[in-house]
Amino acid sequence: MPLLARTVLGGLLLLGATPLLADTDCARPDRSAWMPESQFREQMKRQGVQITKFRITPGHCYEIYGFDRDGRKLEVYYDPVDARPVEEVASSYLAPPSHP
Repeated sequence: MPLLARTVLGGLLLLGATPLLADTDCARPDRSAWMPESQFREQMKRQGVQITKFRITPGHCYEIYGFDRDGRKLEVYYDPVDARPVEEVASSYLAPPSHP
């Protein structure tokens, strides 16, 4: 086997052996068991959380970016079934964005 082919094959095997995207995994029940996004957003609002970005991760979590009631910047993963925080990725004290 030529050297180039062995090098490429070796590289591909190494890539396959390591996770490409390390992401937080949440429980994976049927999506019908998940809390609706609108209900989740309302629950966060009642807790004083201002969501600036919401997404569903490849690991089946609700992930939000936003601010808590004290103005602390948040990036948190939540279980989509019961809205339990799974992992807080980042937080810092910053002023929340001002809205007209």
